[in-house]
Amino acid sequence: MSRNRSSGARGKALALAALLLLAQAASAYEAPLDSHTVRDAYFLGQRNDEKTALFLAQYEQVLPLPEKGPHVAEIELHTPYAQIVAVSRDHTVGYSSQQAAADYRKRGDTIRVRILLRLTPTYPLEIAPKLEITVHEIPGATARSEDFWKDFGYELRQDDLPVQPLSIRGEAVYAGENHASHMIGAQVWLEYAAEDVASQMTEFEVATPDGQRVIVKFDLEKLR
Repeated sequence: MSRNRSSGARGKALALAALLLLAQAASAYEAPLDSHTVRDAYFLGQRNDEKTALFLAQYEQVLPLPEKGPHVAEIELHTPYAQIVAVSRDHTVGYSSQQAAADYRKRGDTIRVRILLRLTPTYPLEIAPKLEITVHEIPGATARSEDFWKDFGYELRQDDLPVQPLSIRGEAVYAGENHASHMIGAQVWLEYAAEDVASQMTEFEVATPDGQRVIVKFDLEKLR
């Protein structure tokens, strides 16, 4: 009798362990994605409702304004699945699941990080002139370069070790819809090979020119 109870207890323990492993595997981010998963992500994006917004909110961190210096306003990390959801959300008219699958194949399995940098009163568009000027120089402010984002440092880390990006690019952000308005910040994108990024706690750091170190964490075991 006791032997049967012992066997039953072991069986329940093994079943529980299997369920926990399945839950862990299901929660870890996925790469590569099968066709069913791509369609699932596509339809989640097409909903473009509260469920879509809540899902994507897990992948973005909004940061407070610092006392001085530039504002690292947002840091977003998208897995391959989240990328499909986001693209589908932004193309709800005339965008098919077949196109979503083709776009995924074209992108490949990458981790994409987006950073939003904002200018502030203490890190403004107009740069004050140097104090040392010659008699022929006329003092006056100069506009900050559109590629000011290159003065910042960006690093993704796992287990305190940096992961090298496949690419990095940035572009200025303007107050209006065209370059005729004034620049208010910049967006920066870095892409990493998914095979180089494990499903575990991940840090991303932005180092600003004035010495700020803005660090956020994403738990890729809990993101899809």
